[in-house]
Amino acid sequence: MTGATDEAATPSTASPTLRLLRTARHVPFTLGVVALMLVLGVVTGALWSPFEDHPWFDDVAFGAPAFADGRWWTPATGSLFALEPWEYVSVAGVFLLLVGWTELRLGTRRAVVTAVTCQLVGVVGTAGGLALLARTGWGWAEHLARVLDVGFSAGVVGAVTVTALSMAPPWRFRASALIAIYVLAALVIWGGIADVEHVVGWIAGLVVARPVLGARLGRRTRAGRLQRDRATAAGYFAISALLVVLTSFAAGPREGPLGEVGSGSWPTGVLAVAVDLVLAVGLLRGRRSWWWLAVVLTLLGVVGEALFALAASLVLPDELPLVLLMLLLDLGALALLVVRRSSFRARRHARPSTGARLDQDDARATLRRLGAGQRLAWMTTWDGLERWAPEGQDGYVAYQAHAGVVVVLTDPVGDGPDGRAELVDAFVGAASTAGSGSCFFSASEEVASIGRARGWTLVPVAQEAVIDLPGLEFRGKKWQDVRTALNQAAKQGMEHRLVRLVDEPPETLAQVRAISEAWLGDSDLPEMAFTLGGVREALDPEVRVGLAVDGDGRVHGVTSWLPVHAPDGQVVGWTLDVMRRAPDSFRYTMELLIASALTTFRDEGALEASLSGSPLARGEHPSPGGLDAVLDRLAERLEPLYGFESLHRFKMKFQPRDAPLYLVVTEPATLPLVGLALVRCYLPDVHARELVAAARSSRR
Repeated sequence: MTGATDEAATPSTASPTLRLLRTARHVPFTLGVVALMLVLGVVTGALWSPFEDHPWFDDVAFGAPAFADGRWWTPATGSLFALEPWEYVSVAGVFLLLVGWTELRLGTRRAVVTAVTCQLVGVVGTAGGLALLARTGWGWAEHLARVLDVGFSAGVVGAVTVTALSMAPPWRFRASALIAIYVLAALVIWGGIADVEHVVGWIAGLVVARPVLGARLGRRTRAGRLQRDRATAAGYFAISALLVVLTSFAAGPREGPLGEVGSGSWPTGVLAVAVDLVLAVGLLRGRRSWWWLAVVLTLLGVVGEALFALAASLVLPDELPLVLLMLLLDLGALALLVVRRSSFRARRHARPSTGARLDQDDARATLRRLGAGQRLAWMTTWDGLERWAPEGQDGYVAYQAHAGVVVVLTDPVGDGPDGRAELVDAFVGAASTAGSGSCFFSASEEVASIGRARGWTLVPVAQEAVIDLPGLEFRGKKWQDVRTALNQAAKQGMEHRLVRLVDEPPETLAQVRAISEAWLGDSDLPEMAFTLGGVREALDPEVRVGLAVDGDGRVHGVTSWLPVHAPDGQVVGWTLDVMRRAPDSFRYTMELLIASALTTFRDEGALEASLSGSPLARGEHPSPGGLDAVLDRLAERLEPLYGFESLHRFKMKFQPRDAPLYLVVTEPATLPLVGLALVRCYLPDVHARELVAAARSSRR
């Protein structure tokens, strides 16, 4: 029993040394190669003196001269050395880190196959390619065709390329894009033989990824293809901007495959970089207008390069290889833009274009029929929201669109968890097709789990206070405050009435409106919207309203409760929305309203009641990072005005269980826009000067 206990505790209690030893057992290939590198470095003295000066170098190193002389064993021998002693730190360290990652993620057999194959292809392919290019008279190729090299770097690049492709979207594309940018930029900046080997090893990794990974590459959706097409086209212009920066602003001229780096004109470079970056952003958003501009400019570039190539072949033959390479790159970009033109149809202020639009009545009928996977689902039927229903699927998604982002309110309304997951993917795809970013706000753990599986960004934004009603009793010390409130209310003749506000007499409705207006009058900002309703929403016949009324008929406070439906249409729970009290009301008004409503709902057979989530009251789930910091700062500024955190503390009196609510962002690049869109969702009519004035007053 003791051994079993120790083993179970290992993940959390094992020392760092023990965890390191356990990890080492899973990377035998990585450790073996690094150990062999170090042993051979000691034997040959390469660890303390340049290996190029060793008498073995010509017999061990690989390259076009080695293969020309018949030394075919050099890809194996040369892979285990470094040129300079200081390079062993980076060579062994990078191999240990990146190939070790590959071995941990893909297993030893796949890691060996991937690294060895890409190393062989990188070394042999580079030597053969340079030998052929040298015959064209290209000076750069002629020089490298005479160079010998050592190192396992081509295999490392190929292995990390395959490992990046094994990741879940969207991290797969991000990591792959970083690798591509690195190998291509290094080729331009340095242009050494190792940089050529890296490019060939990278291409080899892309080729072997399918047979090595198989199902790990995952199912490709239309939304994924659109994003890849747009990102690839945008990436071409972004890399073009990077190359212009390098060729125009790099310190000191340097001869590379594209000519002399660092000798360009900076005014021309600034203009070219600006154009390339603007085109990259527009293409990434899938904008049709920017696609047209990219096609025209690329076509002009192709025509100009073709004419220059013709002239170079007659009077400047040394420039011909460079011009042909540029022409080939631009032709590839033009082909991508034309072949994948259907991926660039988004227009400014676009909404999801496919699917139907549901009005309020249709949405409510769908919600009653399918039930709610989320306790906030009734909010999706409010005015001010657009509701999107895809063809061939049952359910809908409610959202608002601001700043180029569609913000979905809570979870989709769908046919069970599987149906809601399909709606999530369909909506994200439709938004992407329209060129909009997307996020889900106040989403439940169900949507958060979908987001985790897809590599999306999750930020806790609120804690929903949920009370299980069966067996609820206000007994024990923890309920003392609630019992005190009920007892004091009885002594002062306060009564709780649960009504349909729309059926109440005009004088009662006038009092409710006066309470709401008095509450708004205490704030420098207007009433918030989106997940916070008001009197208009409380007038809904489906909504029940709690009134705290004294013996003279005066209303001291008001609450409203939104229905929660089961799939059969039965109301199985209620969600708190409006909480307002008169300025000089009975001290325990809100405790009376909530406790009495909970008792009524329990007696009616409801299963649970939600006190809703307090916006921006993030509970015990703060986490560092960009958007988290923005939300924390926003909550700090708005707390004196709206009291989100104090409201959350008040709800704790009713002993709820916490259910986290999340902001799920499908693409981290849209995070700044998401922050702006959320402000517009909650404060659609507020002006910047009001935000500034409110922020200043909150400091006083």
